[in-house]
Amino acid sequence: MSYCTNCGAQEIEGQQFCPVCGAQKRGTFSPSAMPPLSYDAVGTAAEVRIGLSLEPPRHSRWTVLLRALLALPLFVVAEIVGIGALAVTIVAWFAALFTGRVPDGMQRFLTNSLRLFANLLAYYYLLIPRWPGVNFHSRPTEQVTVDVDHVRLRRWAVFFRILLGYPANLVSVLFTLGAFPVLFVMWCWGVVAGREPRSFHQALALVLRYQLRLQAYGCLLTPTQPFRGIFGDGPARLTPAETPSDAPIGIDATVGGGDHEQRLATRWFVTKATRVVLVVILVVGAPIYALNFYFERPLLNRFQAVVARVIVTSSHTTTVNAITQFEASVARCSPVGYSGCVARAATSARDQLASAVATMSDNALVPNNDLSRLRAYQGDFHSLERELTTVQFSTSATTQRAVITHQLPVTFDDFRASYQRLLRTLHF
Repeated sequence: MSYCTNCGAQEIEGQQFCPVCGAQKRGTFSPSAMPPLSYDAVGTAAEVRIGLSLEPPRHSRWTVLLRALLALPLFVVAEIVGIGALAVTIVAWFAALFTGRVPDGMQRFLTNSLRLFANLLAYYYLLIPRWPGVNFHSRPTEQVTVDVDHVRLRRWAVFFRILLGYPANLVSVLFTLGAFPVLFVMWCWGVVAGREPRSFHQALALVLRYQLRLQAYGCLLTPTQPFRGIFGDGPARLTPAETPSDAPIGIDATVGGGDHEQRLATRWFVTKATRVVLVVILVVGAPIYALNFYFERPLLNRFQAVVARVIVTSSHTTTVNAITQFEASVARCSPVGYSGCVARAATSARDQLASAVATMSDNALVPNNDLSRLRAYQGDFHSLERELTTVQFSTSATTQRAVITHQLPVTFDDFRASYQRLLRTLHF
């Protein structure tokens, strides 16, 4: 059995090119163009083969200690590539919806993006020892290999892809949440010993493979759900005593050639302890997921209440100062030129109120349960503003005195009462 030296996929007898990556076989030459990456079968089960050593590698302890920091540039690149992959996936969705297949160029780009994500996550999960760098193509010294069978898709499955993928996505969320405690243990172990426990290494490798297969399914690279092989491809066939320390357990794919040849398992036969750890990851992830729903809304409401309380208090202080200054200015106005003096004082107070009202315009900062009292408070705000506007533009001193003496004090008292009620609601 032979494998492609470029991507590690199993070669088909009689073909001069790899059916996955299109690389030419060693020792062959053909002047013809590379064949397309697609098959004619519709809905055929397609594998996403991840090549990775199932034996925990030796790490430099300082790289384990700084792993998150070292992986940060890769996450930045992955975020940019992810935006491009999302755009390509949308276009590929329409193409597959009408033609039943993803165009070859889009398949290559999405597969290369998946390869980039695989190397990044494997490095972050402490599954590989060397910084993988940024590369969109297979390399002889690659620590993680990825290849995907390119087959035709069923149009109805393409149309309902998000809905069909929801159960698999839920399992992925459980894996992600439950893997954090395991990853923390691996990080501590790696800092001290420079190597992780074998069962933890294989369990996180299975989590990674599941996540990559789910991503491939979501990006229309494959019609196959990621559940197959979720707990490995079978029990370990050899004991550590029977296997060289650097050899992975499983069916290997040869990648590279010459001095750079390495063997990476694409069929993963894991230990019983690995499957136990994987079950523990799922069991731990389930309550974390449930608690997230239980605490998310109260925590969000509390955060909103804290922010809203600060904004409301600030606007109330500004308004009280503006009205106090307005009353002091009116008291200093002489009978001669009274109307103009009062108008100028009202203009200054109204400008201050306008800035205070602007800070209260975003209702999203207030919990939904408190919106009714917020609107009552805002209503009194606008009433104060209208009465100051009346004083500002009125040419009758009698009208101005009536508003200042009778209407404004009542509205101001209502405003302060609304503030106290809203503040009690926003108490934390």
